[in-house]
Amino acid sequence: MGMESKEMTSSNVDKNETKPDEDSKKGSCCLLADKIPARYILSGVFFLGIISLVTIRNGFSVAIVVMVNSSSSATPANQSAAIYQLCPSSGSGNTSTQNEEGELEWSKSLRGTLLGAYYYGYIITQVVGGVLEQKLGGKIVYGTGILAIAALDALGPVASRTSPWAMFAVRFTMGLVSGVLFPTMYGVLGRWAPPTERTRLLAFCYIGLPIGNFINYPLASFLAAELGWDAIFYVPGAFAAAWLVVWLLLAYDSPAKHPRILEEEQKYIEESTGVKVQQKPRVPWLKVFSSLPAWALIVGQFYSNWSKYFLLTQLPNYMKNVLGFNIRTNGLLSALPFLLEMVSMLASSVAADRLIQGGKIPKVWIRRVIVITGCIGMVTCGLVLANLSGCNPFVAVALLCLLQAFYALTTSGMRAVHVEFAPRFSGVTFALANTAGTLPGIFAPLLVGFITENDPTVGAWSKIFYIGAAIQGLGGIFTVVFMRTDVQPWARGEGDEETNIQDKDLVITNEHAEKQVVEMLSTKL
Repeated sequence: MGMESKEMTSSNVDKNETKPDEDSKKGSCCLLADKIPARYILSGVFFLGIISLVTIRNGFSVAIVVMVNSSSSATPANQSAAIYQLCPSSGSGNTSTQNEEGELEWSKSLRGTLLGAYYYGYIITQVVGGVLEQKLGGKIVYGTGILAIAALDALGPVASRTSPWAMFAVRFTMGLVSGVLFPTMYGVLGRWAPPTERTRLLAFCYIGLPIGNFINYPLASFLAAELGWDAIFYVPGAFAAAWLVVWLLLAYDSPAKHPRILEEEQKYIEESTGVKVQQKPRVPWLKVFSSLPAWALIVGQFYSNWSKYFLLTQLPNYMKNVLGFNIRTNGLLSALPFLLEMVSMLASSVAADRLIQGGKIPKVWIRRVIVITGCIGMVTCGLVLANLSGCNPFVAVALLCLLQAFYALTTSGMRAVHVEFAPRFSGVTFALANTAGTLPGIFAPLLVGFITENDPTVGAWSKIFYIGAAIQGLGGIFTVVFMRTDVQPWARGEGDEETNIQDKDLVITNEHAEKQVVEMLSTKL
């Protein structure tokens, strides 16, 4: 009994001695930060930041529909041809009224240029974003970026009434600033996401894209109808300001820099990612550019983003001028593809992580099969849309929803590979891929404007869908053939550890498995 009481006393003393250390590590700003692992909180804040970004940047594609007087548009060159068939109004729910005309006289080609202006700037700063994240840290770069974009967007109404080129300058500058955001996110998550959770954590962040669009289109349509299109440029900025406060309180560049993370979680993250030392490595640019797996992700981002940017920039236009929906119905229906994208992204990401944890199928083939499924689906939807006979607005909307659902598979199929094959340089490799992935944001509006300027017909839109299907088919083949998920030799450095030896796709999923591996190795020795 004496010995037991001594042990109990010493145990209590030990607990009392370690408790202050734990409390100093966990001292938090809110109850939430104590109850949820820090990596999940970080992903949640990224998720909210992406929603804020999307509602700020994409409101313009709805606003431009009601800002512009469409009577200034050119008339169809082949109006008498049999192929010309703009969908007529079909009841109150599908009525594009003539009094929905804006105050600005912008041609279709000019509208295409303005819709693409954001992406002209966006493409320039992708690689800069990856470098800035390594130099300054993601907390500063990401937070400052969101704040600056909200401030620039508020200049939209004044700029558009002053000159279309003033609006071009605003959108271009917004693109320059926001180009650093996603590479920054990848750089930060490369240090925070354990291998078996990467798909899930990235997907959770990326779900902010479809949810943001699902919010944006009805919200922007409502604001335009009730308060005027100016409100589209002001309301999302208030949400960005509230988000910034949360970001400053809860986001940190790495587990080692987090003042409240549990030591157990920090140790788990650092050991599972294989990076225990805080480093600012030099990027091996020549090896990156000569790596076929890196080019597979670059090409993959380009082809998959074609459908994404087509919908982001042209969906309200297509809904109004081809399918004949008014601004309220336009906003609601434009949101549906992004709702289905969210469901598809969640389901495929959870399925991918479970298959990876099972360890029965090589990780690279899990990724490839998902990419193949998404690619075949996008090509099929594009070809069916190009060959729709007659006016079938609701069939077209259903196909656009499916197109976006198949696009969502690229998140679990390709986007997570950046933090797998080059975790030390995931921000940089994603920046390169997203540079190529931004090109559709530039060329899709220009292509639509060029083809439909003097020929706004269903036949002209069919050509656009055929071009998209060809891009997606060829790009998908290249990506599937050359994509890899094992850490590339040029992405390793001092202080890094291989999480596996015999099978690079096998990862340790929990502490029990780690102990078993250590026991096995010690027995062999």
